[in-house]
Amino acid sequence: MYKFLTKNGQTMALGLGVLVIAIFLISIFMGFSDMGYNMSTDLNKLSDAEQADIGFFDAGIKLTVFMIAISFLLAFVVFGIFDLIKFPKNAIKFAIGALGLAIVFYALYATSSFDTGGRLTKLNDDFAITPAISKFISGGIKTTLGLLGFSVFAVIVGELWALFK
Repeated sequence: MYKFLTKNGQTMALGLGVLVIAIFLISIFMGFSDMGYNMSTDLNKLSDAEQADIGFFDAGIKLTVFMIAISFLLAFVVFGIFDLIKFPKNAIKFAIGALGLAIVFYALYATSSFDTGGRLTKLNDDFAITPAISKFISGGIKTTLGLLGFSVFAVIVGELWALFK
């Protein structure tokens, strides 16, 4: 299976992506014509009831979500667990990295505060944001930005290292 996917995997993924896009576009064009609209219709100007009746985007959205779920299962669950079992030294490195990331997230979560004031009070009320959820969101955003900064730094240092090597 691994050899088959390394040889044909990109072609299969591209073909499946093109198929999903084709199904999506066909459902949109057919939906527009079935509902009496043309391609210049501004769907945002329709009433809420008319917008609720629109369902011709559903096929593409459902197929896209399905493809993302399958990709996640294959990439992380199937191949990830297979590689961790096959290469235990890499599993130790992965565990150390995941533990370090969890520690950083927890530290940022613990130092985050529940922001209230201005528009945030209304948003917190509208979306039922509790202090714990707010801290979780803040910790996640700070962790993501930290990883982004680290990756940019690593790319720059890697390129400079390769330049002087």
